[in-house]
Amino acid sequence: MLIDTSRWHYLKNIKSKDGINDFHDLFQPISKCKYTDHDKKMAVSWKNPSMDSTDANKTPQVIRLIRVGFLLQYRSPGPKICHYAMPTKIFYDIIQFKYKPMAWWTGLLAQYIVRPNHFLQQFIDQSRKQFQFQSPIVGLHIRRTDKQKEAKLFHIDEYMVKIKAFFDHLAKRKINIKRRVFVTTDEPHLIPQLKSKYTNYQFSHPPLKQLEAGPYTTRYSALHLKHFMRDLFLLAECDYLVVTMTSNVGRLAYELHEVIYSRTQSQHFTSMDIGYNIFGQVRNGGPWIMRAIQDCHDNTSEIHFIKGDILDSCIPLKKKNGGYRCFSRRLQKSGSLSASCVTYLLDDDRTYLDYNILDESLQSDNLYDNKYFHNDTQNACTKSSINDIKL
Repeated sequence: MLIDTSRWHYLKNIKSKDGINDFHDLFQPISKCKYTDHDKKMAVSWKNPSMDSTDANKTPQVIRLIRVGFLLQYRSPGPKICHYAMPTKIFYDIIQFKYKPMAWWTGLLAQYIVRPNHFLQQFIDQSRKQFQFQSPIVGLHIRRTDKQKEAKLFHIDEYMVKIKAFFDHLAKRKINIKRRVFVTTDEPHLIPQLKSKYTNYQFSHPPLKQLEAGPYTTRYSALHLKHFMRDLFLLAECDYLVVTMTSNVGRLAYELHEVIYSRTQSQHFTSMDIGYNIFGQVRNGGPWIMRAIQDCHDNTSEIHFIKGDILDSCIPLKKKNGGYRCFSRRLQKSGSLSASCVTYLLDDDRTYLDYNILDESLQSDNLYDNKYFHNDTQNACTKSSINDIKL
C-alpha cells in the first residue's frame, strides 16, 4: 500500500499546534513503499472500470481513492474486493471461534492501518491507568451532535436498559461482578446525568473537555484525533459494547474488538438501531454462506438442519414463500430452508483473492511488531470476554 501523507485530509491541511502534522505522528507507517512521482502518473481513479479486469496485465497497480461520499456513488460496479466476502478458506477456519468473521476480517485491516506509534500507545496506556479502566466492563458509545440528521437518537435510559440486561444475564449465571461502564460520547453533558441517575454503576470516562467533538474546529483537530483514538481503543477492549451501528465509531470499535479478543463465540454487542454492517459493501446476488439460527426440517428431502449449521452455496428459492436452498457442511447434503431459519454471513465467492502466498512473506516481515500481536501476558489478542464464560 502506498500512502501520500503530504496532504493529510483529516487535519484539513491546517498546521497543528499540538505537534501532530503527519500521519506518522500518531501511527506506525502503513508501508515501506514510497509514493513517487511515477506512482502519481500511473494511478487510476477508483471508478475506473479497469479495476475489475480479469486480465492481470491490465489491472492497475496503483488506485487513487476518492472521498467516501463519492466512493459510494461508484460502489455498484466496483471491484469484487468491495463485495461482502473474504477468502473462503480463512472464513471456514475463523468461523470456529469468531461470531462474525467479516467483522474480524475488516478489523484486521483497520487495526493494521491505525497501529499506534510509541507516542500514542504511551498515551493510551497512561489513560487506562488514569481512568481506572479494568475488565470486566461494558463499553457505551453515545453518538449525537450532527448524527441527529442521519439516524434516530436514543435517551440514556434506553442505553442503560441494554446494559442492565447484560449484567442481569450474568447474575442469572451466578456471575456477580461490579457493574463497570466505560462511556465515550460527543455530548459530554450526558455523563453527569448517567452518574447521578444510575448510582449502582461505576462509570469511567475521559475528561469531559476531551469529549467536546461537536464544533467543526474541535472535531478536526490533531489533539482531538489523539483523544479519539485513545477512546476508540479502550472502547474496543471492553467485554461487551452497547452502541449504534449507524455510527462509524460503533462499527469500528466492534471490528477492533473482534480482533483483540481471541474468541467471540456469542454476540458481544447490542446495537440500538441497525445490525452490524460494513458501510459501502454490498451483497452479490448469491450464492451466499449462511448460518442456521434455529432447528429446521426440510420435508421434501427429509433433511434436519440444526441451529448453528454452516450452510454454503445458498441460493434464493423462486417460490411464493421464499427461502433458500443450501448445502449443509455437517450433513454433506443439500436441502431447502425458510428465510426465518437462517442468517446471512457473507458472499460465497470462490474467486476471491487467496492469501496463502502472501502469508509466507508476512511471517518474515515485522508486521506483527505491535502490542496487540505479541505473544506474552500483555497480549490483547489473548483476551477472553466474561460474556463467553461457560459454567
